[in-house]
Amino acid sequence: MMKRINVFQLAGLSLALFIFLAIGQSSIAIIVDEFDAPKLDEKLWQMEAVGKASFEIEDGILVMSSPTVDSGIMLYSPVNFEDVDVTFEVKLETSGLVDNITVGFIAEVMEPQINTDINNHWEANFFFVPANWYIKQDPVVIGEKPPNPPDLLGPFDIGWNTVKIDSSETRGKITFFLNGEEVGEVDKNPDVEERYFYITSDPYTSHYTGDVLIEYIKISGPGAILLAVEPVDKLAATWGDIKRTR
Repeated sequence: MMKRINVFQLAGLSLALFIFLAIGQSSIAIIVDEFDAPKLDEKLWQMEAVGKASFEIEDGILVMSSPTVDSGIMLYSPVNFEDVDVTFEVKLETSGLVDNITVGFIAEVMEPQINTDINNHWEANFFFVPANWYIKQDPVVIGEKPPNPPDLLGPFDIGWNTVKIDSSETRGKITFFLNGEEVGEVDKNPDVEERYFYITSDPYTSHYTGDVLIEYIKISGPGAILLAVEPVDKLAATWGDIKRTR
C-alpha cells in the first residue's frame, strides 16, 4: 500500500526538490534541480574547473564554459552510485558544442586533466560530438579506456536535448535514452567499485573547448535517497505542496 508522498526543500539557496515514496519495505526518491537559485547546491553538486573555464546560473540555466584548450570544467554529483539503482535525466543545450558534451559516469571525482590521465577513468558515457552521438560502455579492464560498442551511435538535432541514463544494479545494465527514446544499453562491469555521475563540455586540459547549458537535472530511484539531507520521518509537506516535476 502506498503511503503519503512527502517533499521538502533543500536548506540554503537551492530550490531542488526531494520527493520520497515508501512502497512496502523499499523507498525511492525523486530529486529535481531546476537551478532556480544563484548558486549551486553543495549538497548535490561539486564543480571542478581549471584554467579559464567558468560557470554561472542565469535565469534558471546553468552555463558551463571552457574557452581555451588548456582549460576544463566538470560538474559532479559526488556520491558513489555503484551499488544502487539510480536514474539521471538532464535537459541540456548543444549549440555551444565544439568538441564534445558528455553525460555519464566516471570512476573518481577529479579535476579536468590531460586526456592520457583521465581517459582510463571513464565508465558508461553518452557523448554528443559534432557529427553524431555515441555511447561508451564500462571498461572491460578497470583502468583502461572503455570501448565504443558497435551500432550505439546516431544523429541528433543541435539545440535542446534530453539525455536519460538508467543505471540498474538489479539488472546489471545501463540504459541510455535520447529525447525519450531508448538508444542503447550496455552491461555494467561487476568489477567497478565507484561510479560518480558527471557532465562536461571539456574534460581535458590538453585540448577541447566548448559550452553546455543545463535547464534541469532529475535524479530518481532508490539511489537518489543517498542525497537526502533530512530523515524521511521529518518531512511534513503533503502532495498539495509538491511542485510539478518534469
